Amino acid sequence: MRIVNLIGVGPGSPEMMTTQAIKAIKESEVLMGAARALKTAKDAVPELDIEICEAVKTDDMVAYIKGHPEKKVISCVFTGDTSVYSGAIPLKKALEQNMGPDGGDDSEDEDRAENFEIRNYAGVSSIQYFLSKRSVSMANVKLVSLHGRYKDMIPLIRENKYVCALLGSEDTVSKISEELAQFGFGSVKIIVGERLSYPDECFTVGKPRDMKGKMFDRLAIALFENDNAETPVRSYGIGDEHFERAEAVPITKRDVRALSLCRLAIKEDSIIYDIGAGSGSMSIEAGLACPEGKVIAVEMNQEAIDTIERNRYQFKVDNIRIIRGKAPECFEEFEMQKPGERKNVADEGVLPIPDRVFIGGSKGNLQKIIDWAVRVNPDVVIVINTVTLESVAEVLEVERRLTDYNFEMVEIQSTGLERRGSYHMHRAENPITITRISRR
Repeated sequence: MRIVNLIGVGPGSPEMMTTQAIKAIKESEVLMGAARALKTAKDAVPELDIEICEAVKTDDMVAYIKGHPEKKVISCVFTGDTSVYSGAIPLKKALEQNMGPDGGDDSEDEDRAENFEIRNYAGVSSIQYFLSKRSVSMANVKLVSLHGRYKDMIPLIRENKYVCALLGSEDTVSKISEELAQFGFGSVKIIVGERLSYPDECFTVGKPRDMKGKMFDRLAIALFENDNAETPVRSYGIGDEHFERAEAVPITKRDVRALSLCRLAIKEDSIIYDIGAGSGSMSIEAGLACPEGKVIAVEMNQEAIDTIERNRYQFKVDNIRIIRGKAPECFEEFEMQKPGERKNVADEGVLPIPDRVFIGGSKGNLQKIIDWAVRVNPDVVIVINTVTLESVAEVLEVERRLTDYNFEMVEIQSTGLERRGSYHMHRAENPITITRISRR
């Protein structure tokens, strides 16, 4: 049985490597990994005299391992620890996919099947090292990786006292600092660690105004400390009076909004489309409910778009991307992400695949929007608010066609009380039909 060692070499200094990792490398026939990890391993074992293979991508590593059956012990080295945002994780998964059903060699595809013994050697992660230097417990920290991916940081910093991020480029901290200043988080403390564990390691401390325009090492780590962090109560129904309004721009009223959001069943990382976003009340509450997700607000009216922008800043919600146009035609000018890319949702470029869609206004395209949503994601959950009987009839027409989906419909009418002189009178809103569409 061939052995593949997955080895964490620590943050960079060879002195941080474990004796187990060094022993495993000495007993290997091949040492494989990215240049930085290879250098750490070779510095720790200077007398090493085995084949060195520089490889970064998982596919390249798998191709080498499968293409050299004569190599019985291969050590793949990774910076940091193999369990913390490490390339060891996808490599292990890829190797297991090339095994038989139970780790054996009885797969139907004989070319793919091979039995490996995968051994994992933990290392000291750069995050552990960095936080220990700052005397911050990892248990109190929200961890984020920005290596090759986009992440909305404002929701995370808004809700967590400590957010620790593996940076992805030289200007990442500068960009985040600009957003922090724009959304009113100028008091957040930022600590950036560079060249960790090396003799020239460096820590830079400042506020967003100090960090704007500064460049840091691409592999640096940043800690964002927000003493005013607040974890919101996950409930719905912000009062209508708290939203910025424009006279001609509609808003989904509080009670209807709360029930509609409940039926959407939003998760922390949901991708939500709010079609016919109006004043943005649904987008704002959905954005607050999914701090690690994204809301795509679709709206034609420029005055409405301006209102959504004002509400974004008022509620400090930056994980909302606004698309101007009429759905679903406006989506045709964008490329849709592949399902595996949904966690990497940027503010421009390709559009993410929705797992939740709210339709508050369709401009006569209700059936087209529903058909688009179930086409791009058959498991999507759709919630529709309709006011007219004609719109309800359209929904029923779709129900007759989409036999693989459940349609749950409820009509509600909220009635409030308002003071008129010394009396309180009932004030009724228009009845609304809420429809939830989900796969059977």
